[in-house]
Formats: sequence, structure tokens, C-alpha cells
Amino acid sequence: MSDINEVGATAFFIAGIREQEKGREHPLFNDPYAEWFVNDDIRQKVRQVFALLPEGMELVRYRSCLFDDITRREIAAGMRQIVILGSGFDMRPLVFETEGVRFCDVDQPAVLAFKSKVLEGHGVTPCLGVPCNYLQADLPAELEAAGLDLDAPILFIWEGNTMYLPEALIYDFLGRLTSRIRSFQIAFDFFARSVIDRTTGDEHITATTDAFENTLKVKWVTGFDDLSVIGERTGLKEVEFGNLLDFGKQVAPDFPTSIPELRLYHFGIMSHGSP
Repeated sequence: MSDINEVGATAFFIAGIREQEKGREHPLFNDPYAEWFVNDDIRQKVRQVFALLPEGMELVRYRSCLFDDITRREIAAGMRQIVILGSGFDMRPLVFETEGVRFCDVDQPAVLAFKSKVLEGHGVTPCLGVPCNYLQADLPAELEAAGLDLDAPILFIWEGNTMYLPEALIYDFLGRLTSRIRSFQIAFDFFARSVIDRTTGDEHITATTDAFENTLKVKWVTGFDDLSVIGERTGLKEVEFGNLLDFGKQVAPDFPTSIPELRLYHFGIMSHGSP
């Protein structure tokens, strides 16, 4: 598909996973719009990959549920500006559409252009979008130009990004946010360093990591064991820290405790400023 070549396979692939959730006995989330971005070629690719890597499917499922929960909870607590970094075909702006809440997608221009085309084809007006590489752009300035209020609290959803980014770029990016935005929370997921470095001592985890990278032609480069080093380097404060193993046990009656990667797949919420 030319669209996949132009936009990149990851956004389509995640949409293919989210589409499958509706057919499960105990669905973890609701995304009736994922099918708009999926065709039979994507569905076949998803089946092929997870026939080899069933653990990967579960990681994405529980991660999606986690960030849905965070989004829902923060809106209920009064958050009125939500920015989705590397948004791909994330449809939370529609799933969690709430009066008075502004969503903003941030991704490469080709991704947002394709997403807008699909949404408009279904009669849906896309949410606010900032087409850019957020690691290179002056994102606070771009957000302000798009109409967000940098003096009001912002929630950043940073799902499925950090493991692909060099550590120095992560700190540079977070530094730009803290220098310009008065108050924000940022929610993100990350693997333990031992997963990235292949030092867990668990041959299954190492084999799965290698297979995932080789199959999807990607590379994981950065991991963290906790939030302390990020706090030391950026001044951000820890709000919440956990792993998908504990989270999954709370939300799913059929949680697969046999997947060891889940205990080394973490999430965190950090904050800057005060509401």
C-alpha cells in the first residue's frame, strides 16, 4: 500500500490491534473508529506478527487501556487541554469528546494529512493538529500558535514513543516543555533498561525483544528503571509510577500473568508547575 509507505507502518499496525479488541470476550477499551484505518492487508500483517509474537499483542492492549484510563481520569479531574504526541491514528479525541476539552494531535505532516483525509471521509472534523517532528520543532511555540493556552494546565499523552528515542533527545524535548509551559503533566510508557540491553537474564524476554525488532524493522534504544533519573535531569516531579503487570491485574479478569515482559514494561506520570 502506498499509504503505508508514505505514512509509516506503525500507525496502521496499532490501529489493526485496536480494531481487534471489539471482538474479545472481555474488551479492555472501546475504539469503534480503528477500522477506518485498517484494510485486509493490515489485518493479515497483524495476524502474522502476533502469531510469532503473541506477547506483543498483550503489551499494546494493556498499554492502550492504561492511557485510556489516564485520559478519562484527568478529564474527570478538570483537565481541559490534552496533547497527544506521536498521535498516529489515535482516536481518543473522538472517544473522549467532552464539552470544553481541547485535544491536539502532534505527528509528522504525512500522518496528520492522511488521518484528516480519512476522518473527513467519514464526516468527522479532525481535532486540532500540529504537523511536525516534535523532537526538532519548538513545540510550545507551535502549540501556542495553534491556539492552546500555555498558561493553563496541559496533559501530554506520550504513548509508545520513548523506547525508540535516544536518551539525550528525550531530555532536550522535556527541557523545552518545562522552559515554556507553566503547568503540565506528561504520561508515558517505557521499558526497563535490562530489556533494552538484553540483561534481564530471561532468555524468553531477550528472544522476544529480538524477534519484535527484527519483524517490525525497528530498534529500541532507551529504557529506564524508574523515574528518578528523569526527575534529576529535568526537574519533573513523579506523580505515578507502575508496571503493566500490576495494572493488568486490576483491570482484566483474564489477565495473562505468564507474560514476563509485563513486569518490566513501566509507565509514569510526571508533572511540572502547579495547576
